[in-house]
Amino acid sequence: MSVADPWRQIMTILLRLISLLLGCALIVVPPYLLRLFASSLGEHLEARTFSSFLAPTLTIGLALGSGPLLIGLPRLVAGSRTPGTRIIAGLLMLVSGAGFLTIGFDGYLTQVFTPAVLLIEAILFTFFIWPAWRFSAGKAYADGRRTD
Repeated sequence: MSVADPWRQIMTILLRLISLLLGCALIVVPPYLLRLFASSLGEHLEARTFSSFLAPTLTIGLALGSGPLLIGLPRLVAGSRTPGTRIIAGLLMLVSGAGFLTIGFDGYLTQVFTPAVLLIEAILFTFFIWPAWRFSAGKAYADGRRTD
């Protein structure tokens, strides 16, 4: 065991924790902020109308937060054992990034928040998803088969 191994494990744990927190926050925050916005306009939502209000806004949150949440769950996106899950998480990260680029630069708060989230998602994509190409290419050459 080299000296770099404990630091690599600490970094991986911290990145997964950040990813898990980011995913949970991105799922929960859009419905909450839209509810606050509706309340500030004088629209007090009752239980019956809140449930119809929650479904579309939760869908937005799931689209934005599923990628980071999937990466944050331990052993779900890990190494060459789960290349399919890595591809799904990568696609969800791309959807999340595209969503932030589409809706992200409206107000002052989002002009600060959006680049930070995009930077974190880029780091997560680079660290957890991008090596999947290496694993899928290495698997084809491990059998002795070459597809040139």
